Amino acid sequence: ILTLKGHSWIVTSVVWSPDGTKLASGSGRYSGGGHWSAGEVFIWDLASGTKLAQLGGHSSLVNSVVWSPEGTKLASASFDRTVKIWNALTGELISTLKGHSNWVNSVDWSPDGTKLA
Repeated sequence: ILTLKGHSWIVTSVVWSPDGTKLASGSGRYSGGGHWSAGEVFIWDLASGTKLAQLGGHSSLVNSVVWSPEGTKLASASFDRTVKIWNALTGELISTLKGHSNWVNSVDWSPDGTKLA
């Protein structure tokens, strides 16, 4: 059993990498009055328990995190009405998808990794 410590707030999503060597986790901070702020995604190395990356950029709770089938990208969905696509190897933000009129509660890659739903 390995305990991964690093999130300061509620963890809402945890997902294995396709090769089983890493974990991604999403979280957010409740700021009171029904408001969430400062969503983030962590990438963990499971062999050592080390946090490899902390991906900031969501302005609200991260509801869902998912690895692309080949394991090189992550997608995160948030209460901030966006989906962000990240380079899972470098932690760089690739793209922010906007246009939802309300919270985005879930995200998933197509089996071939070319589309998001």
